[in-house]
Amino acid sequence: MKQLKTIGVGSVFRISLVLGAVAGVFIGLALMISAFMDRDYAEGVITLIAAPFLYGLIGAAVNALMAWIYNKVAERFGGIEITLEE
Repeated sequence: MKQLKTIGVGSVFRISLVLGAVAGVFIGLALMISAFMDRDYAEGVITLIAAPFLYGLIGAAVNALMAWIYNKVAERFGGIEITLEE
C-alpha cells in the first residue's frame, strides 16, 4: 500500500488552468449560440472570449487551494492510501 503524501500545488494549478479553459471554450460556445438566438451578438462574442479565461482561472485557483489544503491535512492525518499494481 502506498500513501499520497503531497500534491504539487503549482502543477495542479497549471493542469486545472488548461482543463478549465478547454471546458470554458465549450461552455462559451453554448452560451454564445444562446445569445445569438436572442440576437444579442455583442454578449455572445464577449461570453465566448471571457468564459475560457474565467473557467480556467477560477477552476485553477479553487483546485490549487484544495491541493494546498490536502497537503496540510495529509501532514496531520496522513495521506490517501492507494494500492498500485506493478
